[in-house]
Amino acid sequence: MEFKKLIEEVESTKEFKDWKEKHPDFYLVHAFVMKNQDNQEVWQIGYYDKKTNKMEIIVKQGDKMEFAPAQEILKASQEILPLKPEEVKTEPSKAIEIAMECIKENYPKEPILKNFFIIQHLEGATIYNITYVAQTFKTINVKISAIDGKIIKHSCEKLADFS
Repeated sequence: MEFKKLIEEVESTKEFKDWKEKHPDFYLVHAFVMKNQDNQEVWQIGYYDKKTNKMEIIVKQGDKMEFAPAQEILKASQEILPLKPEEVKTEPSKAIEIAMECIKENYPKEPILKNFFIIQHLEGATIYNITYVAQTFKTINVKISAIDGKIIKHSCEKLADFS
C-alpha cells in the first residue's frame, strides 16, 4: 500500500480522531511492516509522546485497525523525531525491490526466508530500515533513503554462533 495513503486512511478515521483528541502530544514516529501467515501485510504504526516517553501502536491489517495500549519505552540514545509522511517519496514496494537488488549483487549466496521493515527518522534521515532473515542463519540489513531511494548502507551478520 502507498505509505502516505495508509497514514491518511488511518488518521481520517473516527477512531483515530477520538484517540488523538485524548492524546494530543503523540506524534507519528514509525511504521513497521511484516507479513502474516496468509502473506498479508500487517502495519504497526507508532506514535510517541516525548513528555511521557510512551509509545502507542496502531495495528492495521486490511480494513481492521486496533490500538495497543501506550507503553513506556527505553530511553533512546538519540531523540525520537517525527516521521513526516511527505518525506516518504519512495514507496515500500520500490524500497523492497532496491533492497533485493542489493542482496543479489552483494549477498547472492544468502537464500532469503523472510523480511520486515520499518520506516523511521534515523541518523538525520527518513529511511527504510529493511531486515532479511536468510536460511544460513544470517540477517541482512539494508538502509535506504525514503526520499530518493538510494542505499545508505548494508550489512550481513550471523544471527548466532552455534559452535
